[in-house]
Amino acid sequence: MALSLSLLAYQAAAEEAHGQEQVQQVIKLPLKLNKPPQAAAEHGAAPAAKPAEAKPAEAKPAETKPAEAAKPAAEAGKKPEPAKAAPEKMEPGVQMAKPPARDLSQPSPEVRAPGSKPRAAHRAKPRRAAKPAEKKAEKKAVGEAGQVKSVVGSILKANSAYIAKHSPGYLARLGGRAAPKATVVTCSSPGGSVGMLGGDADADLFVISNLGNQLASSEGSVEYGVRDLRTPLLMFVSHTGCGAIKAAAGDYSNLGPAVQKELDNIEIPKGIDATNGALININNQVEGAILKFSGEVEAGRLAVLGGYYDFNNDLKQGRGKLVITNINGETDPARIRELTRGGRYFHYGFMGR
Repeated sequence: MALSLSLLAYQAAAEEAHGQEQVQQVIKLPLKLNKPPQAAAEHGAAPAAKPAEAKPAEAKPAETKPAEAAKPAAEAGKKPEPAKAAPEKMEPGVQMAKPPARDLSQPSPEVRAPGSKPRAAHRAKPRRAAKPAEKKAEKKAVGEAGQVKSVVGSILKANSAYIAKHSPGYLARLGGRAAPKATVVTCSSPGGSVGMLGGDADADLFVISNLGNQLASSEGSVEYGVRDLRTPLLMFVSHTGCGAIKAAAGDYSNLGPAVQKELDNIEIPKGIDATNGALININNQVEGAILKFSGEVEAGRLAVLGGYYDFNNDLKQGRGKLVITNINGETDPARIRELTRGGRYFHYGFMGR
């Protein structure tokens, strides 16, 4: 009897040990792919991953993800970490001060090298309101710009009209012409050169303009026309209301030195009438040219004339007419008309012929 109880106890212990060994072996065996997750969870093992052939659409949301199932039980017992709060938007709690009152158009404070001396601060001069005279000057400048634009436009328009009237061959010959028929000294004022010949006849003139239609002011140019270009006619032309004559007849000490020098060459009485002063100046220029070019005059190769544009009809020959007032030193109006009608421009009364 005692032996039977011992055998039974031994058998029960052996069965219990065999059962524990089977449980441990089951835990160590590899998991099957088709084993339901519930069975694996009962044994404390991680659920098997789904086959690669499984479509993503067949996965149920309630199923446990492999990564989550593989976590140890200790980690599964931890409390989930709270979600991070969105960063708080910072707003200024103090109102910004007003910008500095200094002139921001001026440079910033100077940055100096260590040990260098600071320079005197540059202070901007306060702007002052423009004076009436300054406003007038600005308005005049705008008006002058418009005036220049208008004049240049008129010059270019006249040039285009001139080109349209002539053939390319004519213009080519004009550019190569070096044999003008007359040297003409006119006053620089508009009245001294307007309507001299007009049209194509202007191409026959070697024109020189200066203050008061003088020989002395442009002696080199006049000599070039007479002796190098060999023009047979030298003519000095003045006009009504000549500003140079008026200046020379008055006090011009307030003008620039160069202007004074030119006016000194105009030898007329102080306070003389502008028309009479212009006629006297013409006679002086003709006389000076005859002396300078005496060789050409005595050889009969040069005629020296004087003319006056009479815009006010002071000489009673017609308003705006160019009146010949001197032919080789002859100034008598009746004699001049006689020589002009006969075309005797090479008559020299002082030479007896």
